[in-house]
Amino acid sequence: MTQIIAGHKTEFAIDPVILNLLPEQGSIELQHDTAGKVHHLHTHPVDEILVIIRGRLNFMWDGGERIVGAGDTILLPAGTPHQSEALEGGAVYAIATRPPANPANN
Repeated sequence: MTQIIAGHKTEFAIDPVILNLLPEQGSIELQHDTAGKVHHLHTHPVDEILVIIRGRLNFMWDGGERIVGAGDTILLPAGTPHQSEALEGGAVYAIATRPPANPANN
C-alpha cells in the first residue's frame, strides 16, 4: 500500500562532490556493500563515476587493480570490464551514469 508520511525536514546535506555528479536528467545511486560482497566482472554501455563515501573496495578493471577508500573517485569509461569486492567493514559509494563521453570508442 502506498503511503505518504508527512515530514518537516526541508534541507538535506549532500556533499557537493556527490551533488555535482547528478546528470541533467537522471539519478545517482547509493550502493552499500557488506564485507565480502563481489560484483563480478561486467561492463556497462554508459560511463560510470563512483565516489567512495565510506569503507574500502578492491577495484579491478581491464588493466589494473587498486584498493580504493573514502574520498577516492573512479572514472570508468563505457565498455570497461570491471569488478569490485567490499573489504572488511564494507563500503558505501555513490554511482552516477552518463552517456559515453566518446561513443565512437565503444
